[in-house]
Amino acid sequence: MKNFQKINIEGKEFFITDSIQNLRAEDSFIYRKNKLQMFKGNGESRKYVGSYLGQSGESLSDFFEYKNWGNRNKNGERIYTPIQTDNCFFSRSNLLKYMYDARIEYQKQEQAYNFDISELYSKNLDRISKLQDEKIYFSIYDVSDFADNKLSRAYIRSDNDIWDIWRKIVLPKISYLSILKLIPVIGNKENQKPLFYFRILLDYQYRSIVHPKLIITTPEVEFVEINKSKKIKSTGRQGADIYRKKVIEYMPQCPFTKVTDEKLLIASHIKPYSVCIKEGRMDQAVDFLNGLTLTPTYDKLFDQGYITFKDNGDLVCGTLLSSYTWERLNINPNAKNNLRIYPEERQEYLDYHRKFVFQDDINDLI
Repeated sequence: MKNFQKINIEGKEFFITDSIQNLRAEDSFIYRKNKLQMFKGNGESRKYVGSYLGQSGESLSDFFEYKNWGNRNKNGERIYTPIQTDNCFFSRSNLLKYMYDARIEYQKQEQAYNFDISELYSKNLDRISKLQDEKIYFSIYDVSDFADNKLSRAYIRSDNDIWDIWRKIVLPKISYLSILKLIPVIGNKENQKPLFYFRILLDYQYRSIVHPKLIITTPEVEFVEINKSKKIKSTGRQGADIYRKKVIEYMPQCPFTKVTDEKLLIASHIKPYSVCIKEGRMDQAVDFLNGLTLTPTYDKLFDQGYITFKDNGDLVCGTLLSSYTWERLNINPNAKNNLRIYPEERQEYLDYHRKFVFQDDINDLI
């Protein structure tokens, strides 16, 4: 299992042997008070996880180690068959991080909801804050469409309170579920029962650090008079050209690709530009030490929090991408990837990125 990525859970190391990523919160699952105006109904507590027939069904069955999807008893009634018992969990820290990421969407509501969801934020946050344990374990049951239904949709649910909590904080279209399948690094792997780590996440563009209703720019504006009418020509972010020039001068190549052609290089902010402006820190917004020179793919990985760096330049890979994707990116998440990012005097910015932009809990991966 040396090629599997590792994660630290309460002081114990686990291999991530498989994962289901990007399970969207479909309307049928959304709690009624969180629904968009275009949808009605109360929603249901079962969560769709995929089709249980065909090749995708084999993968689903292998992941959950369960093959009896959609069974019913002799009377034609649904059988709530346990899929995994007391070895699935949510983490309190992940739920709190999600609420932090989603707080501006709750307050500003970029999407059009049926109700004012701002009234729900404090109540939901209070429920999570009162959880006694960091890891909240629960069982999941098969509540799929019947096996003779051609749709063959696999659904899971739980009767634990944590299931009600996570369902009520999910926001339509922009929230999604990630499930990691874990096996301990130390111990007998063949007889070891796997753990399933459930996490709720938010689309990058709706996270509070870059929420559309918070992005404030201070463009230099040039007024041009044409035919006695005034038009406004924006020259973009204040100091952007100078900032980019200084970032590339200090860090003249992408550490991943070694590309030096300026046409392909991006001066990627470590602490987001919008946050600097919101905090009134234009000095940080244009500070070349608050930037990394990256090619587009790696800029997106860093900008959206899939990767981050330690103060010494070590690369830290998150757990939201599959091993297949990391391989295609030519990145080994388990290797000590010390990249030339010139971390001197960047500690404050890197610390912000690890805490607020990086989508994983940094303590689980170091």
